Amino acid sequence: MQRCPYCNVRVAGNKSQCPLCGGELTGEPAPETELFPALEHPRFSGGFVLRLIALIAIIVSAISILVNMAVSTRIWWSAFVVVGCACVWLAAVVGVVNRRDIMQNIAWQAVLIPILSIIWDKWTVWRGWSIDFVLPCVCLVALLCMLVLAVALKLPVHAYAGQFGLVGVLGIVPAVLVGFDKVRVVLPSLICAGLSVALLAAMLLFHWQTFKQEFVRRFHL
Repeated sequence: MQRCPYCNVRVAGNKSQCPLCGGELTGEPAPETELFPALEHPRFSGGFVLRLIALIAIIVSAISILVNMAVSTRIWWSAFVVVGCACVWLAAVVGVVNRRDIMQNIAWQAVLIPILSIIWDKWTVWRGWSIDFVLPCVCLVALLCMLVLAVALKLPVHAYAGQFGLVGVLGIVPAVLVGFDKVRVVLPSLICAGLSVALLAAMLLFHWQTFKQEFVRRFHL
């Protein structure tokens, strides 16, 4: 077994230095005496995945620009490809950063995707598809996914109360837009708002204290 001459202690396992003082160890290592199991490192880290997605986005963007220049058209369609790749990479960043908290991930995606779609809609001559379909559909899918995952994984309410409340409030926004006559196709917005109100009401009625504690904790009240 290894030994630290400075701390006068024996060190189990196979260490490169003393865990107390960081000094050099003497003696032979004894891996069979290791007290802690070896940690399994993931094959691909989050940083590697983001760099890989960034590389693919850059390659696709470069190819589209070169093809656009070779064809010599007056329409720079490659700009849409570049911006689309940037949006995909941004969504991937949010997904990788919040990969350990699936509820947090869903909530962030429910906020990010409508914002990006509204920017796209505005940039490509406003047609309203972002608020007619994307906003209510994304909120609706996010709420249902969170509800199903909460039941399937048997998560405690406090583990997703804040995220669920955020998406639920966001799901009421389409009804507000309908009230201001900003939406042309009203059915998706009304369905989303109705479900959001129903789910929020159920959560508040049966888990009011949990929601209150989560609100106080997040806003440091």
